[in-house]
Amino acid sequence: MPQPPKFMPEGAADPYTLVNPAPIMNVSSAEISRMMDNESCNSWTESGVHGPTVSATRLAVPGKASSEYQKACGAFKGRKLTDAKAHLHKAIDLYPNYAAAYVVLGQVLQSENKNEEAQAACSKAQELDPGYVAPYLCLAEFAANDGDWKKLAELSDRALALDPLGNPYSLYYSADAGLHLNQLMQAEMHAQSAVKLDPWHKLPELHLLLAQIYEAAGNVQGEIAQLHEFLKDAPNFKDAPKARATLARIETPPAK
Repeated sequence: MPQPPKFMPEGAADPYTLVNPAPIMNVSSAEISRMMDNESCNSWTESGVHGPTVSATRLAVPGKASSEYQKACGAFKGRKLTDAKAHLHKAIDLYPNYAAAYVVLGQVLQSENKNEEAQAACSKAQELDPGYVAPYLCLAEFAANDGDWKKLAELSDRALALDPLGNPYSLYYSADAGLHLNQLMQAEMHAQSAVKLDPWHKLPELHLLLAQIYEAAGNVQGEIAQLHEFLKDAPNFKDAPKARATLARIETPPAK
């Protein structure tokens, strides 16, 4: 099947590329950025915002649907899951092709431990917009939780193909898959690349993952350094006690 054409809007100065833009004409670069910012809600949709391609489907979201989406995002961040679902369903009723709404719905359902429904929502988002990176990250999270490392590698590869340079989440999942598939050099490369793309330390678990990679490679000093970085960035993270215990074990000299 031929791929839809790609082009930059006339006079655009940012890296966005429109994919299959026929329904929308004369869209400025600034307008694209504004609409994409409205889509940002969590780690997965934030990654989609900064991706290099933008589909006409995403740009065609009507104002009322976007308003419901924003209300859902606020409710989700406030852990008001019932309200978030209600607003997301309204957004989808107003715009059935709302891929980002399906992605956030997937995360809301996951928070309710409705994993099958959550995966179905993310799969629907992928179906609606195959060039949108967020659904692949959503599905990658489920593959990682299930320990399906081959599936995780496949999904992270597809995410990286869509955004090979600017997505720490895709690189994180790829590194996680590489660790468990014993592809340690690739895992380290992807994890280190992700760290460089995360200057605000939104993904402190990258250092924990690097520590695990170095442990598997027998690099004790590397493991120690990454555990210290992890604890510096996230001292109250749920895995912090385990990291401290590991450090205490490997930094304590053996008894004579």
